Amino acid sequence: MKRSLLLLPLFAFLGIAHTAFAQKFGYIDSQSVLEKMTEYQAVQREMDDLSKRWQGELDNQYAAIEKLYNDYRAKEVLLSKEDKKRMQDEIMAAEKKAREFQNSKFGYDGELFKQREEKMRPIQEKLMDATKAISVERRLDVIFDRSGSATIFYADPRFDVSADVMRKLGVNPDTATTPGK
Repeated sequence: MKRSLLLLPLFAFLGIAHTAFAQKFGYIDSQSVLEKMTEYQAVQREMDDLSKRWQGELDNQYAAIEKLYNDYRAKEVLLSKEDKKRMQDEIMAAEKKAREFQNSKFGYDGELFKQREEKMRPIQEKLMDATKAISVERRLDVIFDRSGSATIFYADPRFDVSADVMRKLGVNPDTATTPGK
């Protein structure tokens, strides 16, 4: 009786260890999947165009500031103290306005970041839904993202479910497309 009581924890441990090792894993390269999705490519092009437009506006503002500064430097010796102060204030106000524009469009909480986040959310949800569906179909317990911050030093290609996710999304996994083309 004593002996069987001693073996009971061992069998319980072995049973737990067996179920822990019975988990099935897979991985996905979400970046490669996204790059093959036409919706993602369209959003990338739209964000690139918007960024270029705003960068052009910002470049124009800085060109105007440079012109103001050059005008000031050319007239500086002829200006009264009040006119110097007025022109300096004008230059500083233009610089401040340009910095505010830059932050409002390109800053962390800027319009470009918000629009990208808003437009990418449905695409990311679509990717997640397809990944969950593949997980259920293939009875996988965990799917890692190879392109994310989690480092995977080696992954057996037979556990790569990226192509399955692409097919679930209606994307041909064999086409090699790049965003912006």
